[in-house]
Amino acid sequence: MNSKRPTISSRVLLAAAFLLTQTAQAATKRRVLQVSLYPYIPEAPAAALALKQDFERDHPEIIVDMTLNRHYDSQNPADKGLLYEDADVHEIDVVFLRDLLDRHRLLPISHGFARRLPKLTGLALQAATVDGALVAVPQWLCSDFLIYRADITALAGARTLAEVEHALSPGGGLLMDMRGTGALGELYLSALLARDGSPQTALAHVTGTPDPAILDRLRRVLALEPAGFGRNRAYGVREDFYARQFARRAGGAFVGYSEMTHDVLEETATSCRQEEHCVTASDIRVTAFPFQDGRVHPAVWVDMFGIDARVHGQTLTDAQDFIAYAVSLRAYRALLIPQSGETPRYLLPATQAAFNDPDIIRAAPLYAQFHAIVDRGVVVTVPHLSATLHDVAARIDADLPAVH
Repeated sequence: MNSKRPTISSRVLLAAAFLLTQTAQAATKRRVLQVSLYPYIPEAPAAALALKQDFERDHPEIIVDMTLNRHYDSQNPADKGLLYEDADVHEIDVVFLRDLLDRHRLLPISHGFARRLPKLTGLALQAATVDGALVAVPQWLCSDFLIYRADITALAGARTLAEVEHALSPGGGLLMDMRGTGALGELYLSALLARDGSPQTALAHVTGTPDPAILDRLRRVLALEPAGFGRNRAYGVREDFYARQFARRAGGAFVGYSEMTHDVLEETATSCRQEEHCVTASDIRVTAFPFQDGRVHPAVWVDMFGIDARVHGQTLTDAQDFIAYAVSLRAYRALLIPQSGETPRYLLPATQAAFNDPDIIRAAPLYAQFHAIVDRGVVVTVPHLSATLHDVAARIDADLPAVH
């Protein structure tokens, strides 16, 4: 999964947190726990700081050295991306889980520690279980949704691409990134999963030659975008671009992760003039995008905490305590219920308690709609998944029009 990268102001927050950690470590004999968080969530540095400070309040003997790896996805060892970073606790995008296991980088989750954890959603548990054993602890779920304006009522019951085409004007209705290997790889896999049902069958079709029927379907989806959108590389690298354009009514719907709803609402709250009539919370509806007609089996990505294989002794206990806190209802409430004047992050939690929490739902009422759709998704965990999807996406990228 991939969402929102840290901004310059976010880096300032992280730098300040780092300096505080160094100062505290020098002045005391407190233990240090190195935690590397998944960086691509809305307001990631603020979320990291909230987790750090809240955990340290209950564990004053521990300093959490919190980092957001700016080279997270890089598979170049020199960049120290996820596969090569130094940390006691890693937050792992599920596409890299098997790669870390194959490198023997993770400790197994002990039965005793697993019993301390809240009940996970079914898909979260499935994603973190390998050969019958829990190998990591999920925090977030991600999947692509069709997020649309409430006045386009025909989308509420759309189950086929033809119905979406009918509801949205060709060349002006749908907003989404369709350039580059990340987005296209996810779209292609979701289309295969919806058509084939099982991950094993779908992955058998992830080859160097894209499936012609799915490639034609992607061309139909691209045709729904306004001219100039979809295939612009500069727009694609701005992860929140299409959501913010939706807020400004550049299209009637967009395809993206649940947390992009945060970007819609933030754009409206902070950048729109009243006379622009930008999209508000009451204007937003959610449904499943028909990757195949009449079938809803979207790819679901899970971000999870793993403990580095070199961790032992007191550091292992500290790592387990931090992870247990990070997936507690208290931590989810801290991250998902906005303070006055803030916008909900709309990240999808990986525990049943957080998904069903009345306080979280009250603050972000679209959760019920997101939950119903993501529960019908499919998780894929195989070695080299990220590299495989990037390879097939590069071919799709070359086959689609250079501009739209």
